[in-house]
Amino acid sequence: MNIEYDSFKIGNKTFIMLTANYHTHTKRCGHATGEDEDYVLEALGHGFRRLGFSDHIRLPGFSQPYTRGDYSLFDDYCQSINHLKKEYKDRLDIYLGFEAEAFLCYFPYYKELLDNGVIDYRILGNHASRDDHHHILSRFVSISNPSQLYEYRDLAVKARSTGRFSIFAHPDYFLASIENFDSDCKKVSCSLIEASIAYNVPLEVNRGGIRKGRTKIGNEIRYRYPTDEFFSLVGRYKAPCILGCDAHAPNQLSDDAAEFEAVEFVRRHDLVLLDHLDTIQDKRR
Repeated sequence: MNIEYDSFKIGNKTFIMLTANYHTHTKRCGHATGEDEDYVLEALGHGFRRLGFSDHIRLPGFSQPYTRGDYSLFDDYCQSINHLKKEYKDRLDIYLGFEAEAFLCYFPYYKELLDNGVIDYRILGNHASRDDHHHILSRFVSISNPSQLYEYRDLAVKARSTGRFSIFAHPDYFLASIENFDSDCKKVSCSLIEASIAYNVPLEVNRGGIRKGRTKIGNEIRYRYPTDEFFSLVGRYKAPCILGCDAHAPNQLSDDAAEFEAVEFVRRHDLVLLDHLDTIQDKRR
């Protein structure tokens, strides 16, 4: 069993310390900093046993320099992480992956990367939708109508139904700018949670959203994500969850303040936190 956190008691209170993270970016995406080995050393210093690199996926024919980096960086990324795997194999289990959107036209490419053993796992980061001509249709961080809500849901469910995503990152990303959690938001949330249970894909409590702090949205001051409305439903469903750093700098792996807030968020909503995660490639061995 691969334990993702340590728990210990002080008095009557149980504390949790992360020992794994699967949501880690690199400077190649254009909005992260630090060398790949710096993330490894930070993880070791914080007592991690497993570290997954899941930079924004490089897509052939689709370049976004400050969002996912150019496709030309694909080989360098894979070679670097695979080198670190070997270099630190006796001290840390390192995994090579990507964070990918539910871009339907790239599903065959996603399948190929896993089937050919190029990567170990992939996480779903449903940031946007696009057509077959490389045009972004919706940016889900700023949803403005119900049709976009349901588009977000449909794409996220379709992606997880493939069995090729290990984690659903910041699943409530669609609520980032929503002022009122109405009946449509609840319906979409329930559908997303039910799909994660059905397809056994844990929902991520995203520490990156906590790290960015609370902001005023409508009449409320809250995190853009994770949101109380969504995860209160997750707690009722007892759906599987996992903590993710969403690290864009090495020191974000060891951000004790964000970790404490994330653990308190888990407690507040009585979330079922996985004590291990099998990556796609783990399941095939």
